[in-house]
Amino acid sequence: MLGKVAKKLRIFGFDTEYLANTDDNEIINRFSDRKRIILTRDKQLYKRLTKLNIPSFPIISDNELETLIIIMKESNINYVLSVPNENTRCSLCNKTLDKAQKSSLADIVPKKVFENANIFFKCSICKKVYWDGKHTKELNQIIDKINKEIKQV
Repeated sequence: MLGKVAKKLRIFGFDTEYLANTDDNEIINRFSDRKRIILTRDKQLYKRLTKLNIPSFPIISDNELETLIIIMKESNINYVLSVPNENTRCSLCNKTLDKAQKSSLADIVPKKVFENANIFFKCSICKKVYWDGKHTKELNQIIDKINKEIKQV
């Protein structure tokens, strides 16, 4: 579930690194000197991080929306921008996206997408292409729910 949360955080525009099946010592070594907050379900790892004064907090909910709300509140974020926005990142590699010319994508995106979408973004690293579609509307509905909850604080 944290992989899906990480993917959404990237799309929302947050610089997010996701490591699955990684040794606790490697996580500690990799992030001990960085200004990142480690999210974890691993209670033992969380205890070790706390003792080492490495910014972290435990994820206790199995509900994705609830987890995103908790992350925003704990991070003192009081508003999430609608997507796509200038901070939106690649859901795969976490790099920022560049606006893409529709004409350059005719052979890359599905024909129906090319005919119906007008706004496109492309990752300069992994070359994944994104467009404004039904999924964008669904993501913005999630963002609306998040914003409603984090404004109540």
